[in-house]
Amino acid sequence: MNAPLADPVDALRGQPVLVTGASGFIGAHLTRRLVALGADVHVLLRPESSSSKLDPLGDRIRILRADLGDAVALPATIAEIRPRYAFHMAAYTNVGRDRDNDERAIMVNLVGTVRLLNALADAGVQRIVNSGSCEEYGDRDVPAAEADALHPVSPYSVSKAAATMWCEMVHRTRGIPVTTIRPFLCYGPEQEAVRLIPQAILAALANREFPMTLGEQTREFTHIDDIVEGYLRAAVVPGVEGEVFNLSSGEETSVRNAVDLIFRLADSKGHALFGALPYRQAELWRSCGDATRARAMLDWNPVVKFADGIAAVIPWYRDALQSGALTSPPT
Repeated sequence: MNAPLADPVDALRGQPVLVTGASGFIGAHLTRRLVALGADVHVLLRPESSSSKLDPLGDRIRILRADLGDAVALPATIAEIRPRYAFHMAAYTNVGRDRDNDERAIMVNLVGTVRLLNALADAGVQRIVNSGSCEEYGDRDVPAAEADALHPVSPYSVSKAAATMWCEMVHRTRGIPVTTIRPFLCYGPEQEAVRLIPQAILAALANREFPMTLGEQTREFTHIDDIVEGYLRAAVVPGVEGEVFNLSSGEETSVRNAVDLIFRLADSKGHALFGALPYRQAELWRSCGDATRARAMLDWNPVVKFADGIAAVIPWYRDALQSGALTSPPT
């Protein structure tokens, strides 16, 4: 079990907290947890972003809209909030390798981060938690540790690696109190259906065939509750400014085995079509992390085993389908 935080309720209750990218998967779960902890939560969304995941929170959060690239509106909004803590979850997450992603990835993930850090520093923030990515490591020896050389293989992962390095630099040279989390792949209720785990679950529940690659590549899937716990610890544990932390479950599994598990636990009459799709160019063959630093410095320990987490999340998707909150993708 995770040891109790250095009393997170006392640390966060009533404190102004900013969450960028709160409409995303991790951001929405983090926002709900912050509300439960009693924080004074402000979320910053792009003008065009949907807030539907946050609607159940009602007036327990304040939604503000500004683009990270807006050099006028962004600092003014941050100055109005004057957050004590900030979680920077916003990102352009298209992991495609084509050149259409180049400028957007750099402008949102790097330039947006630079502008946000400056605005938060000017507002006197106490701690910033920047959300990095396990894709910063690229295809390299595993398990990946924070001190390893980075070999990003896409515009997205290059931009995230650059943002992480920027965070380290501004802490070292300007004293900006920023810590970076590199989460490995996660899963849980409400994850976008474009991701592997929900795609496979929805196909299994519909008793359909599921076309995919041979599934020989390996991944490490961590439950969203464990991931959120890591972000919270990075915000309140003293003395971790300037650090980078992997959050990874320690359970490396092949994509093939993960999908097989989903179809089995869903008691599905469908099945995966292994080899029906080609691998991506520059496919990432293994992705797993060494979370020793997070365990030691944040006292973070993931508690949800992959099989248990999948068994728990399948009923959520089944209920969402039955209620009409989700629709099964077309065959």
